[in-house]
Amino acid sequence: MEKKTMMIAIAVVAVILIAAMAGALLMDNGGTDQPATTVKQKGSDTMLELASAWAEDFQAYDGNVSVEISGGGSGTGITALIAKQVDVAQASRAMKSSEWDQAIAAGLDPVEFKVAVDGIAIITHQSNTVSNLTIAQLRGIYNGTITNWNQVGGPDLSIALYGRQSTSGTYAYFQEHVLLNGAYDVGMNQMTGNAAIVQAVQLNEGGIGYVGIGYVSSASGINVLDIKKDDSSPAYSPLDKDAVLSGQYNIARYLYLYTAQDPEGAVWQWLNWILDANKGQKVAEQIGFYALPSDVLEAQRAKLL
Repeated sequence: MEKKTMMIAIAVVAVILIAAMAGALLMDNGGTDQPATTVKQKGSDTMLELASAWAEDFQAYDGNVSVEISGGGSGTGITALIAKQVDVAQASRAMKSSEWDQAIAAGLDPVEFKVAVDGIAIITHQSNTVSNLTIAQLRGIYNGTITNWNQVGGPDLSIALYGRQSTSGTYAYFQEHVLLNGAYDVGMNQMTGNAAIVQAVQLNEGGIGYVGIGYVSSASGINVLDIKKDDSSPAYSPLDKDAVLSGQYNIARYLYLYTAQDPEGAVWQWLNWILDANKGQKVAEQIGFYALPSDVLEAQRAKLL
């Protein structure tokens, strides 16, 4: 009888130890009691490198949450969110009113988070002598009315246009803000990513392209042009943080994440980390984009309360 009682006591202790170990595992990494889970995020190719870096650093911070990142363009990500295929959509443009309507019709209540700032960089081949353009000149180049670099003070060389595919948020933003909703020239080469545009311009002396600022800081073989509002205005560079954040650089924008409703659980943890000045915002700066100004960051964090 005594032996049987001892065996029962040992079994009880073992169960307690196993429960304690399981609890410790759940409480590890980030201090949460969430079980291991996956956040699915899809969208902007401009944000692909940034989002991947965020995911890697976040998973090192909180091993209980895995974040799966994929691209395809802002429109593709928003469509996937509306179809309830992903938890988060990444977009380099704001959601359109038609997309909001579709989301609401699907039973969603989307929440928009600004998560970083981008200055769209206009790049040319390193041999090109043109150092700046006005917005009007840039518009003329991309709508096809300016076809030779000598029309803007450069060499006698045909202009080769590189841009993004139509599902890209950068394609839509550039069309709205530079082309004033006019059509792109039919001869523009539509590329599926920023890196592809950089590579194409590196190889083409007449090339010009537009890419997120995070893709030019370490790129060789290209020039980053300054942009002027008009002929009488000063020129500003997207590499000038103050010019971008103040709006003096004319082709600057926020980068966004969208959730289907107020975030909770693992999605909340993910966004809370991204919107931390000492965590996700620092990663954005390291990748080459710009962290949110403090007042904007505070407003975005308030949406998590």
